Amino acid sequence: MKEKFVNNSLAFINKYQECNDVKNMRLKYGLEGIYSLITKVSTVLILSLIFKTLLETILLMFFYAIIRSVSFGFHAKNNISCWIFTIITYIGLPLIIKYYSFSKNIAFILMLIGLFSIILFAPADTPKRPLIRKNERISLKCKSLIIWLIYFLIIYLTNNNLLINITSISILQTSILINPIFYFLNKTPYNNYKKI
Repeated sequence: MKEKFVNNSLAFINKYQECNDVKNMRLKYGLEGIYSLITKVSTVLILSLIFKTLLETILLMFFYAIIRSVSFGFHAKNNISCWIFTIITYIGLPLIIKYYSFSKNIAFILMLIGLFSIILFAPADTPKRPLIRKNERISLKCKSLIIWLIYFLIIYLTNNNLLINITSISILQTSILINPIFYFLNKTPYNNYKKI
């Protein structure tokens, strides 16, 4: 199915625009990413409807995507691992969020862990996307800290259990995925920019 989508899309693009081999390889990589994203998001949303966690899932996707976009972190090495991680993250965690309410004290502890993790480890690059430029790494760390502060203020100012759970889980998840121990356990190189 994926090959059919990618090949048909490439044929359509090449029909209207002349592409060399390098551009076709980049397009293929991008189209595979789009296909993967669409299938994973569709599957997660369907499962969240079945488990009655649609709101929790959408909010977790939103809040986690914001912090992930600047702190980066671990990526699964293959499609099967990515599927397992996606299901655990976006089906398992929303179930916890829905049926278990963190007290503000627990949320503050999770946020404190997140703060130290961001200060020490963000942004965490990957072998495929090393963060070579020092200015970029500093900028991403600052943005990560700003987002952390916004999430902290949400927890501090609200009594909404759903928002408290979502923001603290998003930060905890980020803390785990930027930690070099997690990279080590998954046999993935850390601080890839140092190797270039």
